[in-house]
Amino acid sequence: MKRFIIVILILVTVLFNVDTRAFVAKKIDLRIKDNETSIVFLKLVNSSSLLINDEDSSNLFVLNYKNDKGFKEAIKIFDCKPDIFYLNNAVDKKIDNIYVFRQKNLLKFRVSNYTLCVYDKKSYNIDNCDFVYLLSLDEEFEVNENVSAIFYDDSIETKWLRNVQESWIDNSIVSTDSFTILKLNEDSYNIVIVPSTNN
Repeated sequence: MKRFIIVILILVTVLFNVDTRAFVAKKIDLRIKDNETSIVFLKLVNSSSLLINDEDSSNLFVLNYKNDKGFKEAIKIFDCKPDIFYLNNAVDKKIDNIYVFRQKNLLKFRVSNYTLCVYDKKSYNIDNCDFVYLLSLDEEFEVNENVSAIFYDDSIETKWLRNVQESWIDNSIVSTDSFTILKLNEDSYNIVIVPSTNN
């Protein structure tokens, strides 16, 4: 009888956790406060994007793209209707409170007094980057202690990430299994990871 009760308790606990996880991922409230911005690293099977929201605007910046399958479903989870921008090599524009530009082939987003740099394979100087998103690598990444946090795509080979994973700097995986969210305000940041419904 004790075994039966223990098994039932375990099943109820597992089912409750699965239901809670699915419920949480159906709608994600970014809870954006005044003077706060959220950056969602939105990785889908066919694309990688940054969904940047503040109290007044929502913008989706497509970094790499095969097709838009899954865009609409993913965006619905965040309960927003963003303007969509497909970024190309000739980027230098201000959109709402976001300044997007290239500096020495490094794509940069200036948001809320912070700079997020998108690093793509080649060696770039990241001295002026507060956050770095490693979209792809073909060599070992050298960590700069001035960077507050590093985000990296789950498809990158671990041999290129040894310095990142061994550093004291915050680092987070960007994958199709979860949504990685960077929340910024004037004097701090927070990283939140929410499971995806694709699991």
